Amino acid sequence: MKTEFRSPGTRCVRHGEQGVVLPMALIMLVIISFAGLMAARNSATFEQFSNNMRTNQVARVSAEDALRRCERIARDRTDNGGTGYPTEAARVVATEITADTVTAIRAGVWNTHANWAAGAANLITLTPTYGSSVQSGANLRNPPTCIIQAMVNGRYLVTSRGLSSDAVVGNNGRLREGAEVWLQSILTPEIPTLCANNGIC
Repeated sequence: MKTEFRSPGTRCVRHGEQGVVLPMALIMLVIISFAGLMAARNSATFEQFSNNMRTNQVARVSAEDALRRCERIARDRTDNGGTGYPTEAARVVATEITADTVTAIRAGVWNTHANWAAGAANLITLTPTYGSSVQSGANLRNPPTCIIQAMVNGRYLVTSRGLSSDAVVGNNGRLREGAEVWLQSILTPEIPTLCANNGIC
């Protein structure tokens, strides 16, 4: 048995021990930094997603507003000869779409980007409608637009386009940036009424 003697006041140094606090603190610092970076990245992604949803919703509401108002213009053209909306009624495409086929509808005036450029002959530009509680700063920079084209049997093909406030449209009518929403409806102003003999009155 080996006995170790120490004189008073001397320290016993144990060889082979190493400090672990510093490496663990550095590891924890790296983990916390990585977690903070991921949280910041997720926050930025969520903000971008929310902004995209907001701009798309603005474009959709604008397109829906244009579609409903242009349907009223088409009905007025049939019922009152366009006296209620004389300026807009003059821009209705009188050249009829002669068939209810996809090919005929695609060949309509609405399907050419140049016809959606500012100042185009058949483009109807509408003033946005807002409630009294909406501030002027919230107004759209890009007003809703539509094209109305006559169809056979007294019907109309109504196509509306809504743009977000940050949308930029080129001179050729094509969207450069921002959001756009297209809506389309086939409107029959005069609904046929069946007579007693099941014929059209």
